[in-house]
Amino acid sequence: MILSKLDIPEDETCVEIYARLLAHLSDNGVTGVVTTWAPPIVHVLENGDFVVQGERVTDPKVRAQMAMPDNEDCVEVPMEALRALLEEADHEADDA
Repeated sequence: MILSKLDIPEDETCVEIYARLLAHLSDNGVTGVVTTWAPPIVHVLENGDFVVQGERVTDPKVRAQMAMPDNEDCVEVPMEALRALLEEADHEADDA
């Protein structure tokens, strides 16, 4: 199991996200394609989806807005961390 191989701080957790969800970052002006991975992405699944590590969202109001099932969790990931992954892909494309 992936989680057993990670050293996750107590206030953090990992969640699996569909790779296609990253397209929604364009709503915030962040575009690009992940061609390499580094934290907050801690694993890429065979189907191309990601395991992302971040601070566990514990605010009940925020969690209620997410309309998540009880058996799921969510994490907060700084936009800069995601932007760095996507920008790196953009820079590589520029260099080609």
